[in-house]
Amino acid sequence: MEKKRIAYLDALKCLAILLVIDLHIMAVNGFKPYENLASQMMYAPVMPLFFFVSGFLAYKQSMSIKDAWVNIRKKFVFLVIPALVFRVATDLMNQKSLFSFITGGMHGYWFTIVLFECFLVYYLITLVIKNEKWRIGVLLALSVAGIGMLAIDKDFGPAIFDLRRVTKFFQFFVLGTLAMKFRPKYESLMHNEVFKATFLIFYFIVLFLLTYDMPSVLHHFLRDVALRYFATFAIVSFFVCHENSFQTQTKFNSLINLIGQNSLAIYLIDYFFLPQFQPRPEWFDGLNMPTVHLVSMLYTVAITGLCLIFIKFLSNSKYIRLYVLGKK
Repeated sequence: MEKKRIAYLDALKCLAILLVIDLHIMAVNGFKPYENLASQMMYAPVMPLFFFVSGFLAYKQSMSIKDAWVNIRKKFVFLVIPALVFRVATDLMNQKSLFSFITGGMHGYWFTIVLFECFLVYYLITLVIKNEKWRIGVLLALSVAGIGMLAIDKDFGPAIFDLRRVTKFFQFFVLGTLAMKFRPKYESLMHNEVFKATFLIFYFIVLFLLTYDMPSVLHHFLRDVALRYFATFAIVSFFVCHENSFQTQTKFNSLINLIGQNSLAIYLIDYFFLPQFQPRPEWFDGLNMPTVHLVSMLYTVAITGLCLIFIKFLSNSKYIRLYVLGKK
């Protein structure tokens, strides 16, 4: 029996993928998305939201060897194979080696590989450590270790595994599993007025602090950990508090759910066609930043619509739907 979808989680994924496309458009047209406070405020929670939602849905109280293998195999098919298809297709278009991803990494498709690795680590820990308290302790220890690895301001390990990003985002995946594990307490906390006010206040305090010169380690901690935590909690809290609004059967909510449920496929297709948006139009140069963001958002809406049409067309083949788009 298929599990009932949680509407606000699809809405969170919808928001995240729209911000990802907007960020891609800004970056490919020569703008630095994180160079000012407004951009940091907008884009800080983007990837953590994806990992949080994935962790929430990944939670397992226990797993057998068979269950672990089935889940790992499914995630490999849905996450790794489509990313490899698009990565190799990109290399073929640019007349590069078919295996350049091994040494050069996955470039824009890093997200699906890192997410698969998070699932892999979580499933293996759930399989091996039967005591749930010990398991939570190990997951939290790995999360703290990941925060510590931010002090290493360079990549490490084989490029294809993108281990530095695993250390950056696994903590948000773990956060999602804990939210599901303690769901009643988590939802109560998301509705707590003191909690909501505290995280919003600290969200803006961290933004303010990031305007000052400071040691690199402290800057990375504030930007990659503190700001992302406060932003993620603030946004998740808003969506949880308005959960009933997303459950109402309206055309707008149906569109939100459609985008959220197709977020992975949209991500893959968007990045594949991203080079077509270079260079930026000349008339961009005469715009101020608020107008640039507005234009970028309009592009985002148009690109999302085109991706949905393309996904519908490709989904006519169940093999393309599964192995290229990562959809059931």
